[in-house]
Amino acid sequence: MEDLVTISFLVPTLGTRYDELKRLLESLERQESKCFEVVVVAQGNYEVVEELCFKYDDSFRIQYVRDERKGLSRARNCGLPYCKGDIVVLSDDDCWYPKDAVKQIYQYFERNSCDVVLTQIYDEKKGIYYKNYSPNEECIKSPFSLLSRSSIEIAFKKELASKEFDEAFGLGAQYVCCEEIDFLLRVYKAGARVVYVPNITVYHEKKYQTKNKHRIVAKGALYAKNFNVLIGILICVRDLILKRENNFKLFFKGYYEYIKREN
Repeated sequence: MEDLVTISFLVPTLGTRYDELKRLLESLERQESKCFEVVVVAQGNYEVVEELCFKYDDSFRIQYVRDERKGLSRARNCGLPYCKGDIVVLSDDDCWYPKDAVKQIYQYFERNSCDVVLTQIYDEKKGIYYKNYSPNEECIKSPFSLLSRSSIEIAFKKELASKEFDEAFGLGAQYVCCEEIDFLLRVYKAGARVVYVPNITVYHEKKYQTKNKHRIVAKGALYAKNFNVLIGILICVRDLILKRENNFKLFFKGYYEYIKREN
């Protein structure tokens, strides 16, 4: 096993998806490059998760971190100080990786001299992409290009870890999603160079989500934090025209909740 660690996979888990976590670790065990580590932050079923992690201790560097509190953003913040790689890859316990993921991600950073790399998710079982992706590589020039990103598409240089994740956002928090978008927006506004590369680096089953009022409220809070009210109105108008969804009430519930929370 190579001693050099260039990439840290940060994996939060509640410990309830044993088979999925095992699949993830097996996919990392098959990596062509061993210049990586895995930091698993467990927020439940601690002994089961720890025992599974130790099974891979001879295959690659793996760290087990026990967190007594719940929350996705909290788990990531808890795990970031343990990441020793130059690059941090956000992972989930139910995703898995092609065998060249480590090599690809490292080469993207080397080639682009960037701070953040965004890639593609693919459902290997169904043979479909997770979403509609652009076929063109690009350097992100607008914060609005970051609004539809998923966490497992994101890899970033370790020095950006000081920005942390806002623990008001993400599963288990007041606002159930958008923590990764908030992170991207903040590092982008701080001057980070963000590049999108149209290549698959991670697999995940494609989920068909129905309208979720909690997600719309969270979206409103995200816009309250990062944009002005006019942008929020335009987003709701867009949803009404393109999706035939009237999200004004729920969106601005989250928008004004967040403003009151900060004042």
